[in-house]
Amino acid sequence: MHPFFRLIPFVIFAFALSFFLAGCGGEPKLAPTPAVTLGPNGKPLPLMIAKGSFFDGKLFAQITLNQSKGRGGFRPAPIHGLPGPDDAPPGDDVTITPEMVDEMRSRRSESPIPPINLWLKLTSAASDPLNVKIIDFDSDLGNFAVQPEQIALTPGQSVEAEPMISRLGVTSLKIPVTVTLQLNGKTETQVLTLQPVDSADKPPVTP
Repeated sequence: MHPFFRLIPFVIFAFALSFFLAGCGGEPKLAPTPAVTLGPNGKPLPLMIAKGSFFDGKLFAQITLNQSKGRGGFRPAPIHGLPGPDDAPPGDDVTITPEMVDEMRSRRSESPIPPINLWLKLTSAASDPLNVKIIDFDSDLGNFAVQPEQIALTPGQSVEAEPMISRLGVTSLKIPVTVTLQLNGKTETQVLTLQPVDSADKPPVTP
C-alpha cells in the first residue's frame, strides 16, 4: 500500500479530534451587563423626581427614580384571579383565563437591561396623625403593589415605602406615574410626572 493511503486514517482522526475539542470550548460568553443605566438619550440616567400634594395639602408625595443596586423590596402587582406569593396554594377550581395568560406573557417579556429603583415617600403636613392607604402606583415602568400598603404618619413625619424595581426600561425623561391614595375613606388620584432634577436644584459640590 502506498504510504499516502496509510496516512489517511490519521488525518481523519486528527481532524475529528480538533473538531470535538472546538465544540467543548463552551458557549460564547455574553457581554456583561452595563454597570451604568443609560437613559433614552444614551447618556447615564439622571436622578428623576416627581412631587404632589394630596387631600387639600395634608399630605405630600414624592417619587424618586434612580439606578438600582439591588433587588430591594419589589413585589409585582398580583394578577387578578391568581394567588400571590404569600397566599395559599391554588385549588383545583382555579381557571386560567386568556387575560391571565396575556399578563404573564407581558411580565416575562421584560427586557434584561439594568434595573432602576422607584421610591415613594409620604410626608404629613397635618396636625393630626394620618393613616394612608396606597391604592395604586402605575406607570410605563410597571404596575406596582407598594409595600407596605398602609403607612401611618405622625404630624410632620416622612416615611418611605420599600423600593420598587423595574426592568422595563426608561424610554422618556418625562414619565407620568398614576398614584391613588386613600385617607379616612376618601380616595384621591393624581398623575405625578417624573423629570430630571435640574442642576440648579442640586446642592453645590464641595471641593
